[in-house]
Amino acid sequence: MSAKRSLITLSIGAALAAMSAMSFASSSILERTIVGTWRTVVTIVNCQTGNPVGAPPIIGLSTFNLGGTMSEWGIGPGGNPAQRSPSHGVWERDHGWRSYTFAFRHYRCDASGALIGSQTVAADAELAADGRSYESIASVQILDVNHNVLATICAT
Repeated sequence: MSAKRSLITLSIGAALAAMSAMSFASSSILERTIVGTWRTVVTIVNCQTGNPVGAPPIIGLSTFNLGGTMSEWGIGPGGNPAQRSPSHGVWERDHGWRSYTFAFRHYRCDASGALIGSQTVAADAELAADGRSYESIASVQILDVNHNVLATICAT
């Protein structure tokens, strides 16, 4: 690679790094927003009462990107990470700076690695007043490979 091409490549990389740093600083200092990566603890609840059903919590990460896309990963105790894909989805601000909705999907596989369906999550979220945490209420659909709903569960 020529010296000129190397300099251009380094300059573009530095510019991208600077934009990422500015975006992070802007989100965390000037504006409270859901944009960023969040550690999550999901509790399965009874859809009618909202009471926990006693299942172990699902620990995960959710990343909300500028522009309204998101990714998610979570797995319960004893779960096999090879039996689900990462989740991808979208989010939007509803009103004010605290209310959001998001939805995502991941694919499910059996122990042999064969595709057995997918799972969708649709949630309403509200940021805490300090912008450092959020609470959500979600509806979860477990689907077979033909997109037929096998089960619907609720979570917080």
